Amino acid sequence: MLEHFTNQASGLLGLIPPPAPKCIAMVSHGDEQAELPLLWRLCLALVNYGYAVTVLDATTCESETNPGLEQLLDDVHEGGINRAEVTEWAVLPAARAVHGMCAWPERKSEHLQQIGRLFPQYGVVILYSRAEWIVSLMGGCAIDPLLAVSPTRNSLLTGYQALKRLLLNGKLQPTIVNVQTEQMAHSSVTNLGECAKNFLGYETRSINITTSAGDELPHGEMQRLALRLLESAMPLNSRNLMPMAGDATMEAYKQVDNFAGSH
Repeated sequence: MLEHFTNQASGLLGLIPPPAPKCIAMVSHGDEQAELPLLWRLCLALVNYGYAVTVLDATTCESETNPGLEQLLDDVHEGGINRAEVTEWAVLPAARAVHGMCAWPERKSEHLQQIGRLFPQYGVVILYSRAEWIVSLMGGCAIDPLLAVSPTRNSLLTGYQALKRLLLNGKLQPTIVNVQTEQMAHSSVTNLGECAKNFLGYETRSINITTSAGDELPHGEMQRLALRLLESAMPLNSRNLMPMAGDATMEAYKQVDNFAGSH
């Protein structure tokens, strides 16, 4: 049996959080033409970096014929499997489970820990969900949700509504991505940024991603976005699910986590 030594090094080791899957949140606000291609390329980029990726699709309900997160959680509660099958890339319906978790916002840390125990410790979980559910589960935490918009008026309107919920209700600062073809202008991010500045007093952080027909492999812009999201991803373990009390505390939390190498 290995002996346990009480010294400074063992004390520092105790501060290192246990390995856990990283969680990235992506907002669904109704612009599937922008959101789904970006989500597809994000998954490809993460898989190319060596991560096992699980998308929890909270826009689709679980059912007996299409099981998902709800069934996985039920198996755990009944003493069955306690970890999802490891695959490079899986998409699971999750609307019923996520909606049920949002009914108990005071237990969000417990809910996120439950999700974390289901998937590979060194994998990535992407929660694809409406803004209000992301706020309920992750509001005040150190995570930067991904918000994709396209140069259409409807995308601007729904994107602005989602941005407002994230900022005001969840204290979450999203990474905004303008998804466009080579023929499109950059108007949607400019307009969304102007609306946020004028009505919310918020300076947006935006990235332009240009796609073209047949562009299936992740390019440099997509790879950089994936790395950026990994840096702000939230490890799904107990030490990293503490709610933040304002922007200053959130920034301090990120600096500590970056030093520890957990993001």
